[in-house]
Amino acid sequence: MAERIDDLLCRGFRIIQDSEGFCFGMDAVLLANYALPAVREGSQLLDLGTGTGVIPLLLSAKTKAQRLYGLEIQKSAADLAERSVALNGQEGRIQILRGDIRRIRDFPLASRMDLVLSNPPYLKSGIRSKEEGRQIARHEILCSFHDVTEAASYLLKASGRFFLVHRAERLTDIVSDLRESGLEPKRLRMVHSRAGREAKLLLLEAVKGGRPQLHVEPPLIVYGEGGAYTEELLSLYRGEAYL
Repeated sequence: MAERIDDLLCRGFRIIQDSEGFCFGMDAVLLANYALPAVREGSQLLDLGTGTGVIPLLLSAKTKAQRLYGLEIQKSAADLAERSVALNGQEGRIQILRGDIRRIRDFPLASRMDLVLSNPPYLKSGIRSKEEGRQIARHEILCSFHDVTEAASYLLKASGRFFLVHRAERLTDIVSDLRESGLEPKRLRMVHSRAGREAKLLLLEAVKGGRPQLHVEPPLIVYGEGGAYTEELLSLYRGEAYL
């Protein structure tokens, strides 16, 4: 393991990561900020497949949520997440749970969450990394997307909100699984690497027991002219765009 400490660029928060394992990327930052307006003072939220805990850490830094949980199946990642929680003095607010999304009912958290978030494995098939942690993070090896939606539905209160980031090409399957789990898609934003290119990612909000009505928002463009990040993308990293 080759550990490093990265600055989260928010209130001095830092995160411990393994350079040889799976490290968080832009998609996790986009997801945390997409959910940001829904996090109220006193909220409880849970991140499914939290990895090294970047989403609970970001939302702890940027909100007044009362309690934040991260569920992670890989011991090495969960251990790093717990150490990052302690590094930032957030033991009283963030709890890292070690467990399997498919066995979510082992945790006494039914209908307790105001929000659930997930940056799940994107791929059903394809070339797999030789590093096991990256395989599990990227491919549906230990859980399917339907397992994720079922877990989110179990955890959420009535009218609770589920936020996710995923591959745009999986949209049809995503909507089908969400509805089967009683989660109605309400807000959708496509993420494009550049203007005029097809979407690569999507950000989506669903509501438990919500009525059918989907709002499709303007696209998010990552790179502008010259390959630099767009101003909106930079404002998302700073946590400004959705506030």
